[in-house]
Amino acid sequence: MAGAISSLGIGSGVLTADVIDQLKEAEKSSTITPIKNQMKFTDQKSQALDLLSSLMTTFKAPTHELADDTIFLNRTVNGNNSGIEVSAHAGTAVQNFNISDVKLATKSVQESGDFTSKNSKVATGDGSLNINISGKDYTIKYSANTTLSKLQESIREATHSDITASILQTGDSAYSLILKSNDTGSDQDITITDNTGKLDTKLINSTYKSDTYATADTAIATSDGTMDISVGSKDMSIAYTNGMTLTQLQNTLNQDETFSSVAVANIVKEADGDFKLIINPIGDQDGKDVTISDAGTGLDAGLTSNATNVTGSVNEVQQAGDASFKYDGITLTRSSNDVDDLIVGVSITLKEDNASANISISQDREPIVKELENFVSAYNSMIKEVGDMTTADVEEGTRGVFFGDSNIRNLGREITKLITYSDPKGNSLANFGINMDESGKLSFDRTGFDEQMDKDPDNVMKFFSGASLDDKGVFDLLDDKLSSYTQSGNGILAILGNGIKTEQTSLQNNYTRSMSLLNSRYDTLTERFIAYDGMINKMNAQFSALQMQIDASINAKK
Repeated sequence: MAGAISSLGIGSGVLTADVIDQLKEAEKSSTITPIKNQMKFTDQKSQALDLLSSLMTTFKAPTHELADDTIFLNRTVNGNNSGIEVSAHAGTAVQNFNISDVKLATKSVQESGDFTSKNSKVATGDGSLNINISGKDYTIKYSANTTLSKLQESIREATHSDITASILQTGDSAYSLILKSNDTGSDQDITITDNTGKLDTKLINSTYKSDTYATADTAIATSDGTMDISVGSKDMSIAYTNGMTLTQLQNTLNQDETFSSVAVANIVKEADGDFKLIINPIGDQDGKDVTISDAGTGLDAGLTSNATNVTGSVNEVQQAGDASFKYDGITLTRSSNDVDDLIVGVSITLKEDNASANISISQDREPIVKELENFVSAYNSMIKEVGDMTTADVEEGTRGVFFGDSNIRNLGREITKLITYSDPKGNSLANFGINMDESGKLSFDRTGFDEQMDKDPDNVMKFFSGASLDDKGVFDLLDDKLSSYTQSGNGILAILGNGIKTEQTSLQNNYTRSMSLLNSRYDTLTERFIAYDGMINKMNAQFSALQMQIDASINAKK
């Protein structure tokens, strides 16, 4: 066919390929081009709808945030400094308070005497030591082959949840075992005692050790009375009662304010049937002797004449202590420097001794302001596109792709109607700094918004996010409206988009079908032209032969 088309017209000089092309183009202009133009316009509508959907989604984001009243619960804290840091959770009561006279909570830090190396032996035979912290006992076994390094590892494995054990080189050929409580607070004091008597005394505290009792619940008094206790230079009297047990005495001592400031009492089980009361001097009295005498007649001699002071070289580098501070002039104590049980929703971190701060917890308006600014910007972008898509410019001779489409035009109108709505109390967005000019463009006045927030923040919250417009705030209503537009599947924009896709498919099918019919028709016409051209060519050849005979006959008669 290609060779025949290229030679079309040779015979006739009339039925040429150009004639067929011109006829075909003329018919395409009248039948195919309108379909292509409609396809192009429909593609433009699809692109415009995608843009509008994107702008609506962007507009919905700040609207949704402003519809949620939790945005009004954000809090900001002023007054923090290097010594005190305060944070407030969302919804915390707005308030002011003062923190002063800070004394930080501390950890217990114990340092052994010096050993010449990490591999120095620490015991003369098999035995065990006891480490007490916060009323909890850890028994650590040792042997004649135990080195300082091995002991440190054994302590670390046994006590890692409560104590950090390390070895510190303090000088040339001088190594010390360091035990540090993991937590702060007065109950974190560490006491190290030897259960067997074979441990190097450089690894134990100087303590007071009672005689042996069969159990921790053995009675230590046969009548009521008073005991006199001296811890170093500190003297005190502690009452005992008839039948008081060893455990009860321990608790009585630790609960006494004077005693607990200079010593810690705990019961150690050194072996089966071998329980002893241990008193460990702390703070200024660390390493000092303890004496107990009976001011009455009922106290067991195992706590007085039969008790002993055990000398050790462990030094208390830092005493465990509670934090103390004044809250609006009231002195408080806590075991930690992180205080989160004083004010609901408020966390206080004490960071420096003697620190003070005037703290103000107020509503954080910045997230609201940011979303209002985003709201205004997104609305202006969206409403401009709606206008461009639905209006015509007579002077320019142009019109939007959705000109005359009431569905798209009504979207903008319904949103604008809500933005300009006033509730029965006369509240409208214009009262809160969101203003609309004559062209329909929004602007945000921070000053106007702040004035209303200063005046009545609850009224602003109610109008924005609830209990104002039929139990819904203006941004609730806007969010619901935008959801009906942007919801995937059955939202208005999705339905319009599906309609455009159906139209695009129909136009594509119509275009394909029309082009097929047109090509088929002109393929048939071409075949006919080729046939006609052959017939004309044959007739021309016959005419030429006849003409030659006529010319020859005429020439012969001359």
